[in-house]
Amino acid sequence: KPVRFLINTHHHGDHTGGNENIAAGGAVIVAHENVRVRLSDGPAGALPVVTFPDALTFHQNGDDIDVFHVANAHTDGDGIVHFRNANVIHMGDTFFSGRYPFIDVGSGGSIAGAIAAVDEVATLIDDDTQIIPGHGPLSGPDDLRRYRAVLTTCRDRVQALIDDGKTREEAVAATPNADYDDEWGGGFISPERWVESLYDSLTQ
Repeated sequence: KPVRFLINTHHHGDHTGGNENIAAGGAVIVAHENVRVRLSDGPAGALPVVTFPDALTFHQNGDDIDVFHVANAHTDGDGIVHFRNANVIHMGDTFFSGRYPFIDVGSGGSIAGAIAAVDEVATLIDDDTQIIPGHGPLSGPDDLRRYRAVLTTCRDRVQALIDDGKTREEAVAATPNADYDDEWGGGFISPERWVESLYDSLTQ
């Protein structure tokens, strides 16, 4: 069957690079309003044509599908997709399963918003919910809880270094998350870059 709707979870090219081709096939591109703003310098055919400020719901394929905005998490335009009847949630890049996340501070992302997004999703899931991350394997509630623990622990460690007056470079050199780095630092966000993004977010 042809694709009717394409939902962009945020504006980054690895998640929107197919917009123009899929739209040319007749699909309607849907995204948070900030996604359209951030894609506005690109091809007109790649732009979302339906945007929302807070949330919207699709009723199709026997399901009720909520798409809702979480503020200043991975970016300032993140949308999470909840298939209510199927008990599936697609978190986009607000969830990197088993690896350090990319928090795009320059595009409005923040560690506080990233944790808040996880907390909001936690209110919607049960033990059987399947959670689709933006990067990483298909996951479940236990994986999301581990992810939250890593986010909060790493945040607190970098905040302690900031409170001690450490510079960004000194914070990176301190390797505050060494006990997590081997397991969580294997993605495209290195342990060093993770500390830098935390530092930048916490000192905004």
